[in-house]
Amino acid sequence: MKKTLIILVIPFLFLACSNKKKGLLLLPPGLLGGDSNSSSTQAPTSADSNTFSVVGLDATATTGTSSGSSSGSSTGGTGSTTETSPTTVTSTTTTTVVNQTTANGGFNFETNVTVPITVNLQNEAGPIANAPVTISENSTGETNVLGQGNTDANGSATINISVPPTVVEVAISVVGVNPSTGQVEEITGSAPIQLSNNNGTVIVSPTVNLVADQFQPVNGCVAAVDTDCDGVANLYDEFPEDPNLSSTARSGRYTIAFEDLFPNAGDADLNDHTTVFSTEMDKTPDNKVKEIRGIFTHVGKGAGYNHELRLKLDVNSAATVQISYVDGSGNPWSGCAGATKYVSGASGDCTGGNLSAQALKTGILILPSSDKTLFGKQNSPAPNASFTANDFVRGVTANITITFDQAVDLNTAKNTVGGHLNYFLAFNQKTNGVYRQIYRPGFVFDGSGKDVYIDSKGFPWAIIVPGVFNHPTAGSDIRKASSTGYAYFNTWAESFGVQHKDWYTQVTNPTYIVKVKDFYTETGFSAYLVKAVKSNIFEISASLIVLGAAMGFLFKKRATKKSA
Repeated sequence: MKKTLIILVIPFLFLACSNKKKGLLLLPPGLLGGDSNSSSTQAPTSADSNTFSVVGLDATATTGTSSGSSSGSSTGGTGSTTETSPTTVTSTTTTTVVNQTTANGGFNFETNVTVPITVNLQNEAGPIANAPVTISENSTGETNVLGQGNTDANGSATINISVPPTVVEVAISVVGVNPSTGQVEEITGSAPIQLSNNNGTVIVSPTVNLVADQFQPVNGCVAAVDTDCDGVANLYDEFPEDPNLSSTARSGRYTIAFEDLFPNAGDADLNDHTTVFSTEMDKTPDNKVKEIRGIFTHVGKGAGYNHELRLKLDVNSAATVQISYVDGSGNPWSGCAGATKYVSGASGDCTGGNLSAQALKTGILILPSSDKTLFGKQNSPAPNASFTANDFVRGVTANITITFDQAVDLNTAKNTVGGHLNYFLAFNQKTNGVYRQIYRPGFVFDGSGKDVYIDSKGFPWAIIVPGVFNHPTAGSDIRKASSTGYAYFNTWAESFGVQHKDWYTQVTNPTYIVKVKDFYTETGFSAYLVKAVKSNIFEISASLIVLGAAMGFLFKKRATKKSA
């Protein structure tokens, strides 16, 4: 029966795929899969980290630049040249270790690698100003633009990037023109952001010094290279005909997990409120953000308190907020209005609308009170308790779009830490008549500079983990080897992120974790369909051929009757 249903539904999948639009792919929930203080300077260890090449780009002259393309380019660490262009590039790269610590020296519990990339560019005459620099990576097989910027009067551009711990180096691109040939060229290369040492892997901030003789910025607009004249080459411009936008930064999938007994550490099981999410940000050529889109699915409530998830944005612009909800089966959900709210003076709860800058700072409601969004369930069994896919409940999913009236710089006013936005939890427990709130480390500090949301023993009340996180079972202290499924969590934290960066993938005792990733990706008919197609591909292919032949025969027969 299941295989028959699979065959009948496949055409609808094809139809859905053929109607994808730009932006987040909002599939039904069942189809969603899982997925700085400098201390020392050292030479990069990777042979590719200081290797650059000059790549010719086809161009159509619109301001006196003649078109041309390079053939037979050769690549080397020093003195790379092309046969048709005399451009010569010499490069040196240095790296500075970046400690992932908080203001008072503690570990900030960020799994993401967050560093500034500096590119210094000059030619035979001196520094080259106004040259576009793009930083990207392709660990997933697709180019992901991490940041863009133009060199200043000193020929320098510093671009801040944040990536998952699996990314160890980034690609660097500078587009310009050879003044002697009129050929538009691209200088490309890579630089490390993580290097191995005797104890593990350290995070480094690279500085790349490029001396590019016979190279200067493109003067004017070369349509084939930069259609909208925004200073970002079409090659890296996701909006090549819109001068106000240049790229979309995609977070990939993450899980945010909270411990809610603030100001006490409680049982430190980090499962009191867990949400799987992914975001996209449309950016301008100068790295400001015009629009944020996000998907947030509630998957865990291992606590007696009720909580709501909000987003604080400290920006100097108003915004239009659109929000909608679906339940665990993908059907529209209207329970937000009836949920208790825990932040006074908030605007746009459940409905969105045009929100002022002050309303954005107060906090945008993403997921309302958790007693509603998980339908009275918890997804937090005790260790060794029977808990299967049938017991797991997919909570409410929020789809949210925030469009700023004016593009904003999220790198100011602590809007992001570790590349992630300032999400916080508000819940039904009061101090001095005000509902309590919990933030991630790195956002709130007291008068002495101590991080308010890291306890006296160095434990955080919230953490963001790459992918769909299998959160601990009820009462399973993630810090204790005897009661955790993650034996390397402490090693990672105590080494300040040098060792076991992938601690969240190393399950050492399954008794103490909830298999959220398995249940989240395989629960529901749609997920079964995807899994079944992979495991029965030959059977399904043969069945489709038979089905197609039968349908063809019926259509032919019907056409014959009509003509008669």
